[in-house]
Amino acid sequence: MGRKITIYDIADELKISPSTVSRALAGNTLVNIQTRKKVIATAEKLGYINYKVNSNANIIAVIVPEINNYFYTEVISSIQSVIKDNFLISIFCTFNSSSIEKEIVAKLDPAYVKCVIISQSTDSIDSTHLTDIDQKGVPVILFNRVDYSLKRPKFLIDNYMDSYMITNHLVSSGYRRIAFAAKHYNCPIYKERIQAYKDVLIDNNIDFNPDYLIYSELTVEDTYDVINRFINLNLRPDALILPSFTSTLQALSIAKLNNISIPQDMAVVSFDEDPECKYSNPSITGVERPCMEIGTKIGELALKICTGQKYNVDTTMIFSSNLIIRGSSLSNH
Repeated sequence: MGRKITIYDIADELKISPSTVSRALAGNTLVNIQTRKKVIATAEKLGYINYKVNSNANIIAVIVPEINNYFYTEVISSIQSVIKDNFLISIFCTFNSSSIEKEIVAKLDPAYVKCVIISQSTDSIDSTHLTDIDQKGVPVILFNRVDYSLKRPKFLIDNYMDSYMITNHLVSSGYRRIAFAAKHYNCPIYKERIQAYKDVLIDNNIDFNPDYLIYSELTVEDTYDVINRFINLNLRPDALILPSFTSTLQALSIAKLNNISIPQDMAVVSFDEDPECKYSNPSITGVERPCMEIGTKIGELALKICTGQKYNVDTTMIFSSNLIIRGSSLSNH
């Protein structure tokens, strides 16, 4: 963050006295309405923070792209465990829409919101809304899906290594025609995952087949289309890498309907290690992320920020995952 804007900066900008600015910001009716409007507009433009008002804020806003996702529910639960009753936590869902994300952030009131913790939408390409709320005195913490160009604390998964582990496991198990479903080509997470996927293929002298890479929102309807596109290729993939437990479970059902044996004919793996993975038939190979550790570290920083302690805006923590290998990718290849 840059230098703090004061009422003297606003006064200089408008060529009026600091005392007039102070009265206008306080809503004093001795200052005419037009001047008050100009002062408020200039304060917003310059990024002035009314610290007296902001000091009464007691809400931590947590913004996530998906609410029915095991990773996010576990991280939020761990954040809450750290925050306890020191501050209120409000949870917002963007449904993976950058426009909804911007609307939510724009409506956050610095008079009530002490801090924002956000995992951005898959289609986010512009983060000016986060810079704007930060300049109004509401610090931002980024996690999972982040804009790397923002100078804000970041808590990240090693997405490259997650994807490398999954793809390398499949290759080591004898699979060669490995297909990959990704949600959005602009999302940094999927860029990292796809790069690792391609690197493993190169390392093992396997040609990359563009037919084996499909971008999709992967709703229930989309997933049905994506899986069927893969299994109807002339050279059908012998392994599928999918982003979520639900899409992987759907793939198992579609394979069964098409008399495709999992994992003998085709392996199926997930980037999500949902607790239900172990109970499907066959059980699903997935990536186990340290959700509790991530949420705890985010909560500790949020508590530090909200209680006025010094912190490093360049804080970056990268967390490693474990690959849990189960029946959906254990083959006799």
